[in-house]
Amino acid sequence: PPLATMETLLIQLIGTGFVLLSLALLTGFFFLEDIFAQHLVHKTVLSLIAWAVFATLLWGHWKFGWRGRTAIRWTLGGFVFLMLAYFGSKLVLELMLGR
Repeated sequence: PPLATMETLLIQLIGTGFVLLSLALLTGFFFLEDIFAQHLVHKTVLSLIAWAVFATLLWGHWKFGWRGRTAIRWTLGGFVFLMLAYFGSKLVLELMLGR
């Protein structure tokens, strides 16, 4: 497919993922009893940073027309934070804390 079509699809997927991540964070905060007792601070902070990165990307695309390399860099940055939130949590909980 043409590059413009792929870029449009990427922004649509990021928008859908942003909505789903927002819902996941909201429901997580709703059901979270004590963030420090459950050892989820690092996961929550990294997920919020990823949410902010994707929000900035969507806003920049809408307001300034970010495309190409700029959009890809923001996308990869958000993905890295989400990946660290998931795998970093597994690493901290299982290997370092022995749970």
